Amino acid sequence: MRKMVEIDKKRKYFLMTMVFLLIAGGVYRMWPQIEDIFSVDDTIALKKERLVKYQKTLHSASNLEKELSLLGAALKKGEEGLLTGKTPALAAADIQKVVHEIAKISQVEIQSVRVLKPKDVVGSHYLSIPVQVVIKGDMRQLTKFLYQIIQSSKYLTVQEVRINVTRSRIRGKATVSKEIKADITINGFLKSSDEPTK
Repeated sequence: MRKMVEIDKKRKYFLMTMVFLLIAGGVYRMWPQIEDIFSVDDTIALKKERLVKYQKTLHSASNLEKELSLLGAALKKGEEGLLTGKTPALAAADIQKVVHEIAKISQVEIQSVRVLKPKDVVGSHYLSIPVQVVIKGDMRQLTKFLYQIIQSSKYLTVQEVRINVTRSRIRGKATVSKEIKADITINGFLKSSDEPTK
């Protein structure tokens, strides 16, 4: 009798092990389908997140295109103040023309004009065209001349100003006239065809 009970226990364990193995094999075989059933909500949520992310990227790309076109228009408008002429020599002639017009308005006398060597504007596609002008006049005329340079429709900057003042007395009178001679370096800008310098 005891032997029979032992056999039954062995059978019981064997049957339990077999049942466990059958269940484990079935679960292993059916795992992809079970996973799909339980992860459908997660997959849909992930796909929704990706879709929202792609829509945001697409929306930001269209905004970037709008910004790029606005910047292009602003750059084109900004470059209207650049010097005309394909070469630095022609650009320098453009500066001289503007300077002569401003001298006429300011009523200063231009004694000399000298074109200096063009320089690259670091980090851009532009050249700086310097022109050295020596003018003669009084303080009011010089002030007006400098103001007109800054207010010009061309982008002109005053790089350097050296001033000499000469005083002269009129015989028998107490008035003193002051004549100012100014040496001014004026820069204009020209679009360069070369790559920007770094």
